[in-house]
Amino acid sequence: MSKTFTVLSYVLFFTPFILICNFLFNIVPLERIQGMPVFLPLLFCPIGIFFALRAYKTRKRAISFIGAIVNVLLFLFPIMYMIIGTALFGV
Repeated sequence: MSKTFTVLSYVLFFTPFILICNFLFNIVPLERIQGMPVFLPLLFCPIGIFFALRAYKTRKRAISFIGAIVNVLLFLFPIMYMIIGTALFGV
């Protein structure tokens, strides 16, 4: 069960991460979901944090702990993106 929670944690991290990379570098143009990749971590990452901490609680593995850390960092991305964007560009 611990491995399943760890894998879910990483899936919930990589899904918005890939969409954010696509949003920033415009690898594949996605007109219909314009700003949504920036806000997806606010939905996905708390669930990923829950799964990672649950897996870490079951078995004390570093990979589960790293999964929680990367989900927290990705959760903070939209907040920092807006703060830095407002501070630098004033929009």
